[in-house]
Amino acid sequence: MKSSLFCVLVLTVVVSSSRQQSYPRNDNININAILQNDRILLGYFKCVMDRGPCTKDGKTFKRALPEALPTACARCSNKQKAAFRTLLLAIRARSEPSFLELLDKYDPSRSNRELLYTFLATGL
Repeated sequence: MKSSLFCVLVLTVVVSSSRQQSYPRNDNININAILQNDRILLGYFKCVMDRGPCTKDGKTFKRALPEALPTACARCSNKQKAAFRTLLLAIRARSEPSFLELLDKYDPSRSNRELLYTFLATGL
């Protein structure tokens, strides 16, 4: 369950990190509230991993992930990048297997992992 929660965090960050007009309402998402609620985190994780139903926000996150993860949130505002990075680092610290499962789903070729890991290490 902890692994699922961490993946949900990643989802939240990814959705909040997108600067496309499709995601403007997620710019001010409360990451701490999501991180502190296992039920909500698990729900988001199941949604993005195609293992459960999606809420409206879950669908938005799911649409953003294919671009945000492989590009290390390239289109994100500074605020969104910081949130995205915080979530990914929290997930990775709590459950490396869940973190890798999420990456494998949204960057299956692993062609952009170096970019993502550099972003996680430096914030750039």
